[in-house]
Amino acid sequence: MANNGDVPGDGSAAGPGTWVEVADRVWTGVLEPDAVTIGLVAGGDGLLVVDTGSTPAQGAALRASAERLTGLPVRAVVVTHAHSDHAFGLAAFDDVDTFGHEGLADELASAPARARAAELGVDPGDLRTPSRPFALAAGVDLGARWVELAHLGVGHTRSDVVVVVPDARVVFVGDLAESAPSPVDGSPAPWFGPDSVPEEWAATLDAVLGLVARGDVRAVPGHGPVMTVQDLMLQRGQVAAVAGEVERLVRAGVPAERAVAEGRWPFPAEHVAEGVPVAHARLVAAGVRPDPPQLPLLGR
Repeated sequence: MANNGDVPGDGSAAGPGTWVEVADRVWTGVLEPDAVTIGLVAGGDGLLVVDTGSTPAQGAALRASAERLTGLPVRAVVVTHAHSDHAFGLAAFDDVDTFGHEGLADELASAPARARAAELGVDPGDLRTPSRPFALAAGVDLGARWVELAHLGVGHTRSDVVVVVPDARVVFVGDLAESAPSPVDGSPAPWFGPDSVPEEWAATLDAVLGLVARGDVRAVPGHGPVMTVQDLMLQRGQVAAVAGEVERLVRAGVPAERAVAEGRWPFPAEHVAEGVPVAHARLVAAGVRPDPPQLPLLGR
């Protein structure tokens, strides 16, 4: 563990107070106000930053902290998805290559993103999109270390990206998985927002599991400590259960506005409240209808 000299704070301009080395020249830190886990990967020539914090000022503090810790310059940045705690600090990295899924441009220009920027006191004009967008995969050469970036599918959002550091056996999975305790009941639980895709999320986690199938690979989530393969497998099953329950409710004739209250969820209802209605609506639009009543074959 290394302390970079910053004072931990609860403001969105504060950098990480402490970096934790989770593998050889791979560190994690935590940024407030959303307790987001950010990553730092060092090569021979420079650094890759994984996610950027909630504001340009916080991104700048993160950058200074990373360069002070390692004595190396930041060479590249990757954003795992468009949510504010991961992407709104991108403006601090205008002079380096920034990577992210090609869908980030539309998401960061959306009304919800602009509203969130206003809440954080960020000028919408300071929201940056990656300079090196990609659809499926990209790579970053840090000098004596190669890092792979991949869009394995949709789930938490439509622009989820994972970051693979092959020689260190580390995978940053963003918010596709979370180990942070829920504020509701203390159990690990991801969040299903209105931009989530519950019906495809489990399949994307299957692809993540394919990357960490060997037990010595560390999975770093977007919130919380490193996860084991067993942790990921459990959460994958729970995510699949959410999608299955939404379909059950549609087939049972439960309307979208009552689905959260009437469903049986593996996570606290607060975690699925925004995602369930949109998933319900997509199933209905795709032609899923309530099952017809089953008449008794032999009478009573």
